[in-house]
Amino acid sequence: MKFESIPNEIFIEIFEFLSIFDIFYSFDQLNDHFNQLIRTIPLHLNFKYIQKSTFDRFCKFLLTNPDVKSQVYSLKLSNKDTCGQINEFLSFFSLDEFVHLHSLTLIQVKENSLQKLKSILPLIPQLHSFHLLDSNDIHLNYPLPSNLQILTIPTLSSIDKLSSITNLTISSCSIDQLLNHLFKYAPMLTYLNIQYLSSYYSTITNYSNVNFTKAVHLKELVISNFQYKFEDFQFLVKYIPKLITLKFTGTYDLDMIDANQWESLITSSLSCLETFKFIFNYIYKPNDSHMEDRFNQFQTDFWIKQHQWYTEYSLSNYSALIYTVPYMLNSYKLDIDSNRYSNQLINTLNNVKNLTLYRAAMRETWGHYFSDVISLTILPPEYTHRPTLGTQAVRSLKPIVDLSNLQHLSISSKFYIKDSHVLLRILQDSPKLSSLTISVRALEQFAIDKELCEYLNKMIKKLDIYKYHSSSFKFHHQIEEFCKIFSNSEELKCNIVPKDYLLFLLQRLPKLLILKAYLWKINDHDYFYSWFKKQTNKLNLLFHMNYIDKYETELVVWINRNIN
Repeated sequence: MKFESIPNEIFIEIFEFLSIFDIFYSFDQLNDHFNQLIRTIPLHLNFKYIQKSTFDRFCKFLLTNPDVKSQVYSLKLSNKDTCGQINEFLSFFSLDEFVHLHSLTLIQVKENSLQKLKSILPLIPQLHSFHLLDSNDIHLNYPLPSNLQILTIPTLSSIDKLSSITNLTISSCSIDQLLNHLFKYAPMLTYLNIQYLSSYYSTITNYSNVNFTKAVHLKELVISNFQYKFEDFQFLVKYIPKLITLKFTGTYDLDMIDANQWESLITSSLSCLETFKFIFNYIYKPNDSHMEDRFNQFQTDFWIKQHQWYTEYSLSNYSALIYTVPYMLNSYKLDIDSNRYSNQLINTLNNVKNLTLYRAAMRETWGHYFSDVISLTILPPEYTHRPTLGTQAVRSLKPIVDLSNLQHLSISSKFYIKDSHVLLRILQDSPKLSSLTISVRALEQFAIDKELCEYLNKMIKKLDIYKYHSSSFKFHHQIEEFCKIFSNSEELKCNIVPKDYLLFLLQRLPKLLILKAYLWKINDHDYFYSWFKKQTNKLNLLFHMNYIDKYETELVVWINRNIN
């Protein structure tokens, strides 16, 4: 069978496993059959973490093939380390040109982009889903498209009229804002996810004279950080009587860790509740002998037999942690003296992708095992004078962490690393490792180890050098050696003092796509901006300067290395 004779249905299934960009670059203009086929599939464009060369190329393709815009059903744009990708895209296209756009996600939106969105968003009536992520300093104060059903926003300020929203994720709000505002304007809400629920955002001090609205359709509630007392949650649940799923993280209130109170509340006010996942963390005094008694209250028939809500807990000298299993968050911090009291269920920590591990905790495992960690941060104990990290500590990692899926490693700059074999051993045991955060002192120490340098050159694509004084490179020979070791790096974060070092890095790191440099004492920002623009005018790049304080300026450069 000839390649082009394969049924379209098979190709469409294959396309599901390929990048949209790769599909068009591979099949467009191949022949009439493929030209027609790829113009029938819905496009879900995700420009997050995309290379500038890919972004530029596909924008050019859309400009020369405007009919393809009608295939775009979802669009994700990000300003994170891309020097204004959102504004760049909006300079080429107006969002109302994408007539079938149903989902829009914007990450790290800036004010200049927000003004454009203000006029464009109302012109996209078909928009079903809108997500404004990592933009907590942005306050939407204008109406959103009326047909939106799925929404992610920082605050509730943009919800000021009756809406059809059924799914809402919000960064921060208060209980009274839910009861007096959200539930009134979003009566069809079925899913609500709140990052911070706190009285800090409260606008009402006396609830007694307020006629609050019930959310009678709300089925799932997720609260990532509950900063109230238990009695406040008791008040809230009176207005969410049909809740089926509750995911809850609370800290510092001892009343939260009271199984009898929870049992009474669930029985009286949450009779529809089927799924209850929680994490409660509490700071306590070392001589408090009652924490285990509190935790054991979650082992009664109500929890185990009636609902199958199983828990396990962890105690250290100063903190107590109890959670339903499996542990529901993707981040976990293993304290120095933490002892885990497991219910013997298998793989209770499998959801953990980001692990923070204290050096002393590596001496013994105490029953903790993390099988699917992607990011590992190793920290020293607090108040330790000149902490060291040696090969014994690395050997102690194996009983705690499976390194086979590790992609990012961060080693605290406070460590004195005894010898290069510490990092070499981790690299050898972590075949997927491509991102490293480390101190410049450690890099200087490792430069003489040829085998380690070969591993670093081959594996590390993203390097973050801890801030240390004013510059990551004191002498020119250091930056020359650095560029040899990390010649394959694609992302770099470092400190720079001589501005000429910026140009040196751009020239000597041929695969570098993103550079984030912290510049020391730029007295004349306008002059530096003009100088850098002139020096790089032959490169296809975007750059952005962010004035941090009188001593430090952040420069982010997004580079297209594939100049046609």
